[in-house]
Amino acid sequence: MEGIPKPIQEVGQENVVKIEKAQVWEALRTKGLEAPGVRELVEQWTIQQEERVAKGTSRDAIILNIDRADLYIAVGDRIGALECLEDARRQAFQENENELIETIEDMMAGIEM
Repeated sequence: MEGIPKPIQEVGQENVVKIEKAQVWEALRTKGLEAPGVRELVEQWTIQQEERVAKGTSRDAIILNIDRADLYIAVGDRIGALECLEDARRQAFQENENELIETIEDMMAGIEM
């Protein structure tokens, strides 16, 4: 599990190591999901992001779906990426997040090519 930080969790979550999306993306891209420690890293990142979104705004939820799409792209799963982006676009449309809609549609166009 070289190069992959081990999240620290203690009672009350005071000492949780924040996992950056770039770390997860790089681990997925270079090692793949099945490499030792990578799946756990993805799961811990997902838990942290979902906790953040639960305390945040609808915009945070949209951005999480965009970030998830990036991770699908890292492992070459175009269909998974497009599904995440479609969910993000639908929510962005409902929330009138026009800037995010444009970003999402640009990403979708790049994947569909």
